[in-house]
Amino acid sequence: MSNLRFSLLGLAVLLVAGCGSDPLRRVDALAHTPAPLEQSVSSARQALADASICCDAIADFPFQPIPVTFSGDVMLDAAAPAYRFDSGKSFFRAFALPKDSKSFEIRLYSQAGKTVLAPRAMLLDSRLRPTRILDADDFIYAPAAGLKGDSLDARLRVDRTYLDNPGNEYYLVLFTSADQLSGQTTLEHPAKAYAKALGNEPPSLPDPVAQHSPTGVIKMVLIEDKAAGQQANTYVPAYSTGREMGNDLPSVPAPAVLPETQAYYRQGIDAALASKDLERALRLADEAARIGDSQAKAYLLERIEIK
Repeated sequence: MSNLRFSLLGLAVLLVAGCGSDPLRRVDALAHTPAPLEQSVSSARQALADASICCDAIADFPFQPIPVTFSGDVMLDAAAPAYRFDSGKSFFRAFALPKDSKSFEIRLYSQAGKTVLAPRAMLLDSRLRPTRILDADDFIYAPAAGLKGDSLDARLRVDRTYLDNPGNEYYLVLFTSADQLSGQTTLEHPAKAYAKALGNEPPSLPDPVAQHSPTGVIKMVLIEDKAAGQQANTYVPAYSTGREMGNDLPSVPAPAVLPETQAYYRQGIDAALASKDLERALRLADEAARIGDSQAKAYLLERIEIK
């Protein structure tokens, strides 16, 4: 009865505003949000504790290929494989990303109800080396809107400017971390959302709280670039160790910058300056410097002086 009341409130907001064990569940649109896996947190934690470790290394993960048109629900439940990551033991799902598409965006929505999975997302290159790790700071709570329920959301962009670059991100792993399992997320009470949609003062009601759980449902949507070219807004360099996401892995030595990666940044800086987008040119120079291209900023200054 409670779920029905929440759905009706969500429908009212939409009208006012005018607007199992399977690893994947296909859906037709983002507007539909199925109920999350809401087993008790204690039973979910026990299921994780009892789960056998599936693999000796990340290279042994069961990577499932997905197309660039994918839109569906990723189920992290007791039927999912488990692995002991550096951040702790977790259920996970692993995917092989499209290799020959245009650049594309990945949108992730971890669905919240009485419980919620606080996700981590790890991207890896062609040699299964980590390039980026998105954690709790990268997943932002988004209150229910219309028929979309409460969720923890993140967006990331995968570059395909150079399709044969071995540093391209080809794999995605979704999991959670041990330090998130004791946390919780405060949700917006649906009556408050309804009042806001009507332009009224929200009522003084306590907001519901979703306890963090090792199981949950993450809606994942891939959106391919519509532009004819391959120009990317951002570029993930060949074998970065996640430093561009604020992660610090000092135990991993920084590799030499590949010539094609260096060439990419030079071309990107030139294109940004040609379109008078100095902010983008500076950002590209900073990214290049972070991965070891010590001459990138000097190149930018030289190009500015020439102009």
